[in-house]
Amino acid sequence: IAGLAVVGPGPVDVAQGSFLALPDRSPAPGPALAPALAAALGVPVLVDSDASAATVGEFWGRQVSRARTFGCLYMNSGIGSGVVLDGALHRGASSNAGKLGHTAVVRGGRECPCGNRGCLEQYAAPRVLVERARALPGLARRLRIAEGDPVDRAFDVLARAALYGDGAARALLDESAELLAEAAVTLTNLWDLDTLVLAGPGFAVAGSLYVSAIRERLAASAFTREVHEVAVDLSSNPRDAAAIGGAALVLQGSVAPGHGPRVPGRE
Repeated sequence: IAGLAVVGPGPVDVAQGSFLALPDRSPAPGPALAPALAAALGVPVLVDSDASAATVGEFWGRQVSRARTFGCLYMNSGIGSGVVLDGALHRGASSNAGKLGHTAVVRGGRECPCGNRGCLEQYAAPRVLVERARALPGLARRLRIAEGDPVDRAFDVLARAALYGDGAARALLDESAELLAEAAVTLTNLWDLDTLVLAGPGFAVAGSLYVSAIRERLAASAFTREVHEVAVDLSSNPRDAAAIGGAALVLQGSVAPGHGPRVPGRE
């Protein structure tokens, strides 16, 4: 075993190997995971964000050329993104780059735990769509979405209903897809992407719906649409993309040092 990666929505402190709490969330984060796990398991351990892991995993798994500007949209409990430039993941000052879900899409909108208002996650993430489905008269009952069902299961049911012609479910998914398409335009325009992959459990059932909406919006609105096409694809394994990417992070640290976080214990 070369090492272990633990990935989650973050924010993360990669240097200390821990997840951090958002400003108004409690309780405060616990002790650093990486040193504790490394001591218990006897292997090098790193902690990173799920979106970063998925981006690296998709880039390596697809054998993408280093010459391409590669992007990944990741949706699970939240919405994140990652960009690979010249073969290396862009990490930012603290390895917390790519928090696309915390860009404002509604001025003065709903409060977000990050401290901002109107964040994309507050309107397009699976958790929000499930809450809205439960609030619509008859929809949750018709789809047999129970109050205590986990969000991931309930969202799978909602997404499947949307694909099979339920009008109310489809309206919720279409609205989410349109917001994700706007976010994809922003990400593409910022980095001049030529490839964008959708990964994460949020795309596992209705990924094709999101891909179609994003392709259509980029073809109409991407700043460089007259210069080059942006290839938009769905991950071949969207539900497990972050786990596969976590393994890729460990592998990357072994065979391509300097292109990712240092794996503690591997000098």
